[in-house]
Amino acid sequence: MVPLVLALCLMPPKIVADISVSGLEEDAEDNVMLMLSIQKEQCDAPKWKIQGEFEDADREIGQALRALGFYHVVIKKSLVFHKDCWKADFNIHPGTRVVVNDVEILIEGDAKDDLDFSKLLKNLPLKQGNPLHHGRYETMKSKIESLALDSGYLQGSFTEKKLLIDKQNNTAQIKLTFDSGKRMVFGDVIVQQDILDDGFVKKYLSIKSGDVYTSEQLAKTYNALSQSGYFDTVDIRSDLEHVQNQRVPVSIKLSAKKKAHYGFGIGFDTDIGPLLNASYINRRINHYGHFFTANFDLSPVLSTAEVEYSIPLDKPTTDFLSFGGGLKREHTDTFKSMSATISGRHKHAYANGWKQTIFLDYNYEDFTTASDSGQTLLLVPGGSWLYSVSNNPLRPTEGYRLEFEAKGSYETPISDVSFMQGYLSAIWLHELPLGGKFIGRTLQGATLVDRITQLPTSYRFYAGGINSVRGYNYKELGPKDNLGNVEGGELLSVFSAEYEHPVLENWGVAAFVDTGNAFNFDSINFKTGVGLGVRWYSPVGPIRIDFALPLDESDSSFQIHFAAGGRI
Repeated sequence: MVPLVLALCLMPPKIVADISVSGLEEDAEDNVMLMLSIQKEQCDAPKWKIQGEFEDADREIGQALRALGFYHVVIKKSLVFHKDCWKADFNIHPGTRVVVNDVEILIEGDAKDDLDFSKLLKNLPLKQGNPLHHGRYETMKSKIESLALDSGYLQGSFTEKKLLIDKQNNTAQIKLTFDSGKRMVFGDVIVQQDILDDGFVKKYLSIKSGDVYTSEQLAKTYNALSQSGYFDTVDIRSDLEHVQNQRVPVSIKLSAKKKAHYGFGIGFDTDIGPLLNASYINRRINHYGHFFTANFDLSPVLSTAEVEYSIPLDKPTTDFLSFGGGLKREHTDTFKSMSATISGRHKHAYANGWKQTIFLDYNYEDFTTASDSGQTLLLVPGGSWLYSVSNNPLRPTEGYRLEFEAKGSYETPISDVSFMQGYLSAIWLHELPLGGKFIGRTLQGATLVDRITQLPTSYRFYAGGINSVRGYNYKELGPKDNLGNVEGGELLSVFSAEYEHPVLENWGVAAFVDTGNAFNFDSINFKTGVGLGVRWYSPVGPIRIDFALPLDESDSSFQIHFAAGGRI
């Protein structure tokens, strides 16, 4: 094996033949090179084959340039064989390009007065005065046919397709007549399933008998059913063979996902240490789509147990009502906390992409810091709004994420403290030259309360950690008491700038600077951390390892941060 490897390494590289094309603009030259068979040959190709393809080059060049409207091509070419290889030169004079001097497109049938067709005709890729381009001519026809199918003109066809070329005058005429025929509507919609209540399933359908037939509504229905979480397969079929009176029957066949799902996991997070996870989902508590979720996380620093019962509302694709409860234990270097929460939530997804959650939490917390401790009951109403968009779910190069939250409480016999709190989290990704990307991040929070020590630690602000100021321990930063113990703050402000650059197909490196802190209104003291990172773009999302140094006083002189999953 070793001698074979050495032999392969010592073999001289294959010499590539020299083929030059001159006299053309870039798009024409690219088209010619795509068509030339000879440009695919190596130096060791048989001489007879090279000569044959060289002779055939005139035809291929002419074909490539006619596609772009050049009908008077003159070619000067040469082929020279050397000892080790060969060289082919093509000097091409394309001549005058054919120009479109008349475009006549008629739409007949029910689509004659359709505004969508009027808009399409105004934006077709070939107009009077444009150079002739056969590819764009074919695109024009395809766009008309595609719009007809998408809009319910299922029997439409061209009754006239003419491209008339006057080579002597270098002009072209386009004549197209498209007869759309009658516009179709949805006929009977039959749903085959025995999983959920029929009336509930129909809430996911965007197609109704008698509505105009469009592929958009079919796709919308398919996506709604597929993303509902109830169905393993969704099969939607239009029965075009049994169309009567322009009515197209539609059948929908659904098969169920498994009712119960169990999940178990093990991992590690540099903020909270080794992590055990277990989850449970019951997708169908009843025939009306109610479902139940439970999630358990166990780690030395942060452990949680959460359950939630969810009820789809009249618009199950966008609206849910849920009730739940949870337990949380958090032991950091700055505080210890045990809490229990019961909650109600209304979740709504807007058509513009924003997701809203209105909630009411009733929270009990027993907490201890180095300087104070307490037990509190808080009735906390609030709301959160989330918007996220990116160009790739697993490896985005462009996108952003915004999240706002506002909540508060009023002192009553069932709530111990009055306060108001707002929070903003934002991330922005922007692609840079040479394949790199910039990642900007900020966290901002503010609390109005008589004294921050009245609030339990879950409602105070801290900084430090992988998702905060790197280079510092998890929740290490914040305002301190007279003895130098961190007690949490009324305000939070963090800014981060990061440059990430790919070095291999699935690997990248990063450099970053984070600055910020948690503080009170009377004391602002930012801390800064800098570092380098390694990125692995795994099939399930990015894995990040960051090596960070604190530039200000810290309990640690060096931190390694590890995290998995996307940021948007």
